[in-house]
Amino acid sequence: MNTLFRFLGGAVLAVGLAAPAFAEPVEITLAHPYGKIFRPIHEQIIAEFNKVHPDIKVVIEAPQPDYEQLVQRTLTGIPQKNAPVLSFQGVNQVRQFVDAGQAVDLTPFTKDDPRWKQDGYYKDMMALGRYGDRQMAVPFAISTPIMYFNADLFRKAGLDPSKPPKTWPEVIAAAKKIQAAVPGSTGLFYDYLITGNWGFQVLVYSEGGSMMTADESDVAFDKEPGLRATRLLRSFVDDGVMKDWNRAQGEQAFIAGNVGFYFSSTSWLKGVEDKARFDMRTAFYPESSTGQRRLPSGGNAAVVITDDPKKAKAAYEYAMFAAGPIGTEIMVKGSGYMPMHKEGTVRLAKFYADNPNFKTSVEQVPFIFTWYAFPGQNTLKIIDVIKDNLQAVVSKQATPEAALKRASDEVRKLSKGS
Repeated sequence: MNTLFRFLGGAVLAVGLAAPAFAEPVEITLAHPYGKIFRPIHEQIIAEFNKVHPDIKVVIEAPQPDYEQLVQRTLTGIPQKNAPVLSFQGVNQVRQFVDAGQAVDLTPFTKDDPRWKQDGYYKDMMALGRYGDRQMAVPFAISTPIMYFNADLFRKAGLDPSKPPKTWPEVIAAAKKIQAAVPGSTGLFYDYLITGNWGFQVLVYSEGGSMMTADESDVAFDKEPGLRATRLLRSFVDDGVMKDWNRAQGEQAFIAGNVGFYFSSTSWLKGVEDKARFDMRTAFYPESSTGQRRLPSGGNAAVVITDDPKKAKAAYEYAMFAAGPIGTEIMVKGSGYMPMHKEGTVRLAKFYADNPNFKTSVEQVPFIFTWYAFPGQNTLKIIDVIKDNLQAVVSKQATPEAALKRASDEVRKLSKGS
């Protein structure tokens, strides 16, 4: 049994999917980000869901560009009483809805639901939606950051695609060889502007640091591990292997076959694989200077916001179906995220065997932990502050030291609500 199924698999138990006995049809709204990824996934899941729950009508809203925009849409809708009943929020964004008392506590549903007592849904994955002793969200699509690389460029540079680099110095050395061997190529693109400062968190935590102190009384990303992380990001530019691109430019350049390495989320895997016209492969995220590899779990979880008990129950049923064996199979095949359910994983056995690039994220599960969410109601502002200062580092408008000092000072104020 390979690593993937040693970690994920055990016995598979059937999961009850009895429809709720609603006296009359119930309609709920569903909101999600990243339309190219999630619109076809939810459309397929809804079609299967309605075979079991014909009394629940799920209306999908226009997709939001990213998690931050989805938060804005939801926060705007709450006072206007038109927030989406079910929204698939970034797992680092759930906390603000919980802290503000806006998310429905799903625990009354879960405590009487036999599905939570059976050996089906992965407990570690479902725990990402727990806050204290309350289940406040149902995780749906969980990802890890991975290394994409162009095996064709590897071969042109005399590198062995079967032995991708394992550390950042090895990555930089390989990137320089690719640029030297292939005129017009770029060594790498690191997706540091990805939603929720995810790419920055990976570097900080892998260096042994954290975003805030354990008691959340002060900022911590400006300490030595955070400095090492930021200096590494700057070194990509100083060493000449990365350009000052935005996210779309970096992704498109890699898909066009002109970039050796692309560091981003597994969520883009299906889209990248479909578009790339070269031998594209994935590998583990590189180890840090401390030899660590700590990967915050990205992705999204279903949050319910409504005062209507029937709509809350209907939304919960969709969330559970989406994370169940049928939904998780559809979701994995259509994206690159990890499965949420053991039976879904078994259904995917042939898919993983035929698509080895999709195994990487799941085999990195031993390195994952919770994507950090800042306390309070200034989460979006904090994300923007860190993003803007990182961009200043990459564009050489600020040194790593100056940028981190400025970012930490601003975040310190924002985390205290000022």
